[in-house]
Amino acid sequence: MQEKPRPGDLVALDATECVNLLNEAPWVRVGFIVDGVPTILPVNHLVHDGAIYFRTAPGSKLGSAAAGSTVAIEADGGDVDTRIGWSVVAHGHAAIVTDDHLEQALFEQPFEPWAVPGDRTFWVRVDVDQISGRRIVRNP
Repeated sequence: MQEKPRPGDLVALDATECVNLLNEAPWVRVGFIVDGVPTILPVNHLVHDGAIYFRTAPGSKLGSAAAGSTVAIEADGGDVDTRIGWSVVAHGHAAIVTDDHLEQALFEQPFEPWAVPGDRTFWVRVDVDQISGRRIVRNP
């Protein structure tokens, strides 16, 4: 029998809740390796047909590293006063979107990069292989 969580316990989130939280997050952090060094950068994103997408500029460190790499996507949220919060981490394979129909569908989404949109012409797709999350509870 599983015990009821205590205030302050970390409770695992199911995959559906993890995807919903990622979808609602205003941005995520993308973790990847550049020249053997771990790098983490924030990007605004969208979740579409089960994958995570963001736009980047040609020749960018992020675009170069993400193309063909395994990446980590992380988002979190919380409230300092109530000391509740959540965190979601997804791992997956990143690739530059080359399908014209998919690219058109993405450009039709209500999405605009925060950083100079005209410079962010490439879409990067992250196909999620695994996703997990947890929430800190106060009133279980």
